[in-house]
Amino acid sequence: MNLLSIEKLKKNYGDRTIFENVTFGLNEGDKAAIIGINGSGKSTLLKIIAGFEEADGGNVAINKTCIINYLSQLPDVVPHVSVIDYIFKSDTPTMRLIKRYEQLCNTDSPELHRVMAELDAKNAWGYEYSVKSVLGELGIHDYNMKMGELSGGMAKKVSLAQALIDEGNLLILDEPTNHLDVDTVEWLQNHMEATKKAVLLVTHDRYFLDSVCNVIFEIDEGGFTRYDGNYSSYLEKKAESEAHEQRRQDRLANIMRNELVWLRRSPKARTTKQKARIDRAAVIQDSIVRKTDRELELKTLGRRLGGKIVDLKDVSKAYGDKVLFRDFSYSFKKGEKLGIAGANGSGKSTFLRILTGEEQPDSGIVDIGINTFFGVFDQHSKELDPEMKVIQYIEETAKNIKLDNGLTLSASLMLERFLFPKDSHYRPIGKLSGGEKRRLHLVNELIKNPNFIILDEPTNDLDIQTLSVLEDFLEDFGGCAVVVSHDRYFMDRVCDTMFIFQGDGIFEHFPGSYSNWLESRTKVKDKTAEKKEAPKPAQEKKRKLTYAEKKEYEGIEAEISRLEGKLADMTAELEKGGSDYSRLAELQQKIDAAETELLEKMERWEYLNCLS
Repeated sequence: MNLLSIEKLKKNYGDRTIFENVTFGLNEGDKAAIIGINGSGKSTLLKIIAGFEEADGGNVAINKTCIINYLSQLPDVVPHVSVIDYIFKSDTPTMRLIKRYEQLCNTDSPELHRVMAELDAKNAWGYEYSVKSVLGELGIHDYNMKMGELSGGMAKKVSLAQALIDEGNLLILDEPTNHLDVDTVEWLQNHMEATKKAVLLVTHDRYFLDSVCNVIFEIDEGGFTRYDGNYSSYLEKKAESEAHEQRRQDRLANIMRNELVWLRRSPKARTTKQKARIDRAAVIQDSIVRKTDRELELKTLGRRLGGKIVDLKDVSKAYGDKVLFRDFSYSFKKGEKLGIAGANGSGKSTFLRILTGEEQPDSGIVDIGINTFFGVFDQHSKELDPEMKVIQYIEETAKNIKLDNGLTLSASLMLERFLFPKDSHYRPIGKLSGGEKRRLHLVNELIKNPNFIILDEPTNDLDIQTLSVLEDFLEDFGGCAVVVSHDRYFMDRVCDTMFIFQGDGIFEHFPGSYSNWLESRTKVKDKTAEKKEAPKPAQEKKRKLTYAEKKEYEGIEAEISRLEGKLADMTAELEKGGSDYSRLAELQQKIDAAETELLEKMERWEYLNCLS
């Protein structure tokens, strides 16, 4: 069944057309992603579909059965609102009921029994369980905290939870993986694969796109193209399409050369046929696309590194009782590409500030080499002045930029190379999209010609094309790089060794890629689980049952039978229902207690049986 249809959608900002003639449909079960460069209108398109912005042309037709749950890139959080009010803000009868149950379940209010009876009547316990499951997986346990008290990462998780648990059948998610740790990203990926809801999302996480999506929409220079299949399939079809286009361009160029030869040698008098050939040559010339002019290249001149780069000796840092590092020592080697991963709040960004000298450790020494020159691409592009013009920002760093091929580019040409068209050069930075600001900040750091690059969550808000070129640049970069990111694809492409921040000042140094570390961690977990579950080898001498354990073992089967009978009787009584809600609530509590006791008895029987 079709959920929504978009026809000839158009959006302008001032005299700038963001996109036009966007036409597509979305059906039940579709899991679609929109990809394109920063500023192409991906987030704006999601907002229009979700009803938070108006289009300047075209039509959005939404099926009356379609209920949209929307997660914005930067959720609008009201500081004084509690977590429970934010999560259950949807005004549907079931959500109101579950919210009221959560508010009452730790009280002795007589209203609790009435709410439980209503949940029974609506068969809503399964839905309540799925809500609690999502909240638990995202680490949301304290529902009474105010949204303003949460960290940025936790506020994003609460907003994500609200979108996932709401009673809709279409999820519209704008950069859902931003600011999430790797465990949460993996859980979300699995959740998206399993959900029966339709999904329309924007993300830069290519592993996520490959695993979750079965449709890719690409916005490119105002055009909108559909590719059926996941991200790998999109890349194959896109490469094939571009190869076909290149062959077409080559044929047109060859025709152009022949036409030019004819034009230069033809007589002055023009017949009608000759005029037609001239017109044909003009049409062909107009159709030849110089795509190389829009390719994004990152190649700076390079700055020599000295023998000493950065040495950290017995560095410690804590905030109150929270220890981030303890007696940490490390010496960077030339050409090293180090990735840093760990849970939010484990000290990754603090480590970067200490590394560059922006923040001082509590103890220890950070010895920075005399020739070491940092380029820092921070999480929030904090130094951008919204009132400054785009070209002024670049010219403040360098009016002319030297490249490794000996050429010199003006600031204007450098901006065009990084996909900032001329009409955007005198635009205030505050008018740029979030992704365009990030790309501008990246350009500014790279043209400083650093030999030690610090990238703090570089994948947040950057488009896939920019990320791919940045990855190519870092692979060939002769200096050092330290990358903090939760993006598995980016880390796999760039980093050859990992630091894992485990909290409480504990580091793990892993010589390998991010995926290698994740795989090794999974293997360790599996082996640990096997050790816990595996019975002792036959050759080992088993401990014998004590006298008390023998007596317990002899009577435990009868106790299990008794509990099973009791549980069956209470369940039968509960199924009969009735109007005495207090009695039914009490019965449900007894059933829960009996089930817990039965489970404990069965586990105990298994243990004693192994020893007998």
